[in-house]
Amino acid sequence: MNLRRILFLLAVLLSSTHAQGTGQPNPYADLKEEIETTRIRLDELPLRLIRESGGTLGFEATRKGDGAWLAVDLLETRTFDTIMLIPSVQISESKESTNYGFPDRLQVRTYADAKDKTGQLLFDSATAPIEPLPNQSPVIIDCPGTSARQIRIIAHGLPNFREAPLNVFSVSEVLVFDGNRNLALGKPVTGASSTEHRPLWGREYLTDGYMPFSQPCSREFTDGSYCRIHVPPESRFPASITLDLGREYPLDEIHLYPVHVGDNFAVFHKTALGFPRQFRIEVSNDAAFSSPTVIFNSSAKDYPSPGHRLACFAANNASGRYVRITATKLPPHPQSEGSIFAFAEIEVIAEGAVVSRGAKISLSYKHEASRFVPAKLVDGMSSIGRTLPIREWLTDLSERNRLEVKLEALQAELQHRYIRQSRIIRNLGWSITLIFLFSVVLVLLQRLTRLRQIYRLRENLAADLHDEIGGTFSGIALMSDELAHEEDMPETHIPQLSAIADISRTSANNTRSLVRFLESRGVTGELLEKMQEMAKLMLAEHVSKFDIEGEKHIAKLAPKEKWHLLLFFKEALTNIVKHANASEVSIRLQLAAQRLTLTISDDGKGLGNTGGRQPTHLAMRAQKLKAKLNLSTPPGGGTAITLEKKL
Repeated sequence: MNLRRILFLLAVLLSSTHAQGTGQPNPYADLKEEIETTRIRLDELPLRLIRESGGTLGFEATRKGDGAWLAVDLLETRTFDTIMLIPSVQISESKESTNYGFPDRLQVRTYADAKDKTGQLLFDSATAPIEPLPNQSPVIIDCPGTSARQIRIIAHGLPNFREAPLNVFSVSEVLVFDGNRNLALGKPVTGASSTEHRPLWGREYLTDGYMPFSQPCSREFTDGSYCRIHVPPESRFPASITLDLGREYPLDEIHLYPVHVGDNFAVFHKTALGFPRQFRIEVSNDAAFSSPTVIFNSSAKDYPSPGHRLACFAANNASGRYVRITATKLPPHPQSEGSIFAFAEIEVIAEGAVVSRGAKISLSYKHEASRFVPAKLVDGMSSIGRTLPIREWLTDLSERNRLEVKLEALQAELQHRYIRQSRIIRNLGWSITLIFLFSVVLVLLQRLTRLRQIYRLRENLAADLHDEIGGTFSGIALMSDELAHEEDMPETHIPQLSAIADISRTSANNTRSLVRFLESRGVTGELLEKMQEMAKLMLAEHVSKFDIEGEKHIAKLAPKEKWHLLLFFKEALTNIVKHANASEVSIRLQLAAQRLTLTISDDGKGLGNTGGRQPTHLAMRAQKLKAKLNLSTPPGGGTAITLEKKL
């Protein structure tokens, strides 16, 4: 197997190992496509904005040990399909937010009525794990067709309460949905070891509608869509906003969207620009509100400012056509004397749907500037974006959490594949390097073995030539000499015997030269000396000149080429001695970095009538040398033999 074939096999091995290591031509295409699809979906979902803000925090219980619980009383047996738990969120000094007091395991039990003391297990995260775990996102428990009056949440595996030897259980909000209606809004709450630290922690804050997230809005851009009223100082009557729904509805909820003026306005951001400190919400069937139903009344107690969060109020099926929000205490105007009264949006919910879109708005005081018109209150846009149904919004936030966890896992898998692929390629590179080196060593060993075999063959052949043929020629020469000196040998035979002896000695010398070539000595190392010696011997009766240029380049000839050059030289001199009738012979050997030129000239009779044909033996030796042979007649006569070979 030659080296080229080994390299080809290594390349095939590299491509096949790459395919086996990845399992497919492009090992990243599926992951990259899924990552891109997940990112596109995340861009479509509303953001989970958690910032420092006003409003209540929810339910908190601290105790030693496990088994904390809380319960929501729906006041009557109701049918529902979904329970949502909103974790409390803790914001550090570095503005990082994390879950606070959310248990490792929770159970949900339902109680059919006030007499039911045992209840029924509806959900247990030990058997139906919450996947993924809530990262400041809603926990959604689907339970279609469930009927109950009381819903109890039992927590196990509670985290430590700060650095104290206590455990903490906390939930920001519990929502119980029948379609889009939140049955738990404003309902009473009981719980063991509840922290009562108003206006932050309290049982009633578990169902007051406040959640740690920003307003339920899409990511559509809005250029500050809100209505802003300037109430002058020493006003004679309270500021109010009245909505005419067009007809009577049994109302479920009323949502007040605070004005969100941006993160750079920290004070307004936390206190909600123009949100009333004391107010009441009323529903009536007549525009004069002669006998209204009061949905909410803060009385003389300041209402906790919602900051950027949505404020929700249960209407408890109060029926009416008109909804009025009356502010009895307002924050001061930030730029002028007097007070400011502002909302970004007012939503009136009836039978799970918004019925206030495009309602007719009446203001007790004039709105500020043309951009703050009353129609902004019922256009479906808050100061953040397009408003969404709370259930849809919370479901999207849960989906966002799931996709964020999935995206993180996909990116980790992609990185793992990159690392694994790099490791495979690196290991394969080392393997190929070792295999290549092993192959080179193997090829060199095979070549060395062949050279040794050839060397042994040449030694054996040389020994056979030296012992058999050389000895035979020497024996013939000795026998011819002895016969020539016999007393009864005819005089006519003596010259013939002498010629036989000379031929035998010449053949013996040629045999010894061949033996020295086969043994890689003599001819290989002493070519120029051998050529000079041969010229001196064969041209003894001629006037000769032998010039050599660039001797150092003779080493570029291979041993076989040296042998053929020597035989070519000898054949050329033999032809001159036998056939040229020359008196002078000139030899010039020129050796350069890339070319050898041998020129042998004589003043003999010339080429004669050869018809341009080259001597057979000279042409054969030139062909074996892969050299160019040229015979010419110089201007003064004679013959010039020129041999040119590339080195």
